[in-house]
Amino acid sequence: MAAGDRTWQLLLIMLFQAPDHCWSFHAILGPLIKGLLAQHACRSVDAQKHFDKVQLVLQRRANRTGIFGNGERGIYNAEHLTATMKGKTHVEGLRFKLEHWPSWIKGALKPLLTSWPASDDVAAIGALLQEHRFARKLPEGIRTKIRVSKERCVPIEELFDGDARKTYSVVSQALLFSEMLKPTDKEQRKLRIKSGWGAGPFVLRGLWMDVQRDKALLRNFPQLDTVTFCPGFTGALAGADACNLTESTGIKLNPGSRSAPNWSSWDVQVRFNAWMHALQVSQPTGNGLRLHSSELEGCLCFFLRYKTMKTHDKGSREYEAASRAIGFNCAAPTMKKIFAQGPIAKAQRLLVPHLGKTR
Repeated sequence: MAAGDRTWQLLLIMLFQAPDHCWSFHAILGPLIKGLLAQHACRSVDAQKHFDKVQLVLQRRANRTGIFGNGERGIYNAEHLTATMKGKTHVEGLRFKLEHWPSWIKGALKPLLTSWPASDDVAAIGALLQEHRFARKLPEGIRTKIRVSKERCVPIEELFDGDARKTYSVVSQALLFSEMLKPTDKEQRKLRIKSGWGAGPFVLRGLWMDVQRDKALLRNFPQLDTVTFCPGFTGALAGADACNLTESTGIKLNPGSRSAPNWSSWDVQVRFNAWMHALQVSQPTGNGLRLHSSELEGCLCFFLRYKTMKTHDKGSREYEAASRAIGFNCAAPTMKKIFAQGPIAKAQRLLVPHLGKTR
């Protein structure tokens, strides 16, 4: 749809995370894009009318199928609660995100990405780490010691077997993720607070997950490295416990604390990706391939369910529950709806006259 336009690629990737459901996104795509174009042209009255239509489509779907569900039911996947906003219904909260996130994406997220060094530019990343905002956290660069357990601190580089190039990339990604969530730039922070409500670690994780699927996107966003880094999130923890990652690596995500990991913290993300590194190097090397971190993170999200299926008899309550949670092969008609080209073609016709004008 975006035809190589970086701004529209970023907008569509991030806004797809808001409805959290492919059927909803297809249904609202037309009025959503018209609303975004009206916003860009500073036609606020027109923009409001288009977003009113977006909300109407979502409300009709919610009335017909409910808010939550799997398959073709609901607006949200049953596992997620993404539009809770005090004083608003779920649909109103979702409309708020779709309407307001573009200001944050274009005004804060895009400039941050543009200013960030490419993930493989070691010299530029080294210079970045010397900036005041990061030098306090990493006084010795990638040789800075980081706590991995209550008793042990280790130089970051050693977590990645002394691979300096990989370490620089992981650290730059972790800092970038943290900056997206809690910008140090005052203007970007204002936009994040005002217009980026609801875009937490899970949403931003989707950026890495989506970009890793497409070589053209990776070329357009060289700041992102999915080979060495994927933002960790709560969903992976049960799988990590099921395969004893903490014990086998000696790395705890939240050493010295019983509270849940602070996923927006750069050092938590570095420790999580040290887990990913341990999984990567443990893979057989016969075919010369290593799974991307985003692929490994996805595997961890499902591993506990897989383990449950392997340790319980087929037909048991535990097996059946894990089987439903891990997913199933969708019927052909359902797959056609997921990958329907009609809404995409209509969106392309709307966007073509405007592509390249928002760079």
